[in-house]
Amino acid sequence: MKTICICIICCILSVSCKKNNKDVNEGITTKILDSTLISKEDLKQINFTDIGLDIKTDKVMASWQPYITIADAVESLKQADFSFFTADIEVFNSAIKDLENTIPEPIKTQSIQARVLALKTQLLKLKGLVALQTISKKEKLLAVKEVFVAFSNLNLQINKKVEKDSQNIERPY
Repeated sequence: MKTICICIICCILSVSCKKNNKDVNEGITTKILDSTLISKEDLKQINFTDIGLDIKTDKVMASWQPYITIADAVESLKQADFSFFTADIEVFNSAIKDLENTIPEPIKTQSIQARVLALKTQLLKLKGLVALQTISKKEKLLAVKEVFVAFSNLNLQINKKVEKDSQNIERPY
């Protein structure tokens, strides 16, 4: 009888210990995953020049819906919302293709097309990094910064083009 009681107690203790170890391991895993999450505070520390569109661009940009979609995604990204990058791949890909293929004629220049291509590259890179779970927080933040910089550069180029087109320079004859 003593042997049976000792065996039952040992079984109970070993099951209890396994449950405690499992709880401890789950807590460690959760902390590791949380350390790779990017917060609004992390994004506020990114140093870049945020260039927006000038008021003069309103006429041209109002009809360019893919740009508006990407601009909304970048604004969400500034709030640590990665939903555009984690959502359906078809939506993501079509937004990028549309951005590249529907540049309005008044601003369709090689320099703007190059900036759109640079932005597309950075968006694709960030999407790939967000999908990976083994990427460090530092690498993700660097990719986010590259998207912000590429988007600002596109805005700067659009502003320059519209400003140059609005100038009325008279040449002497």
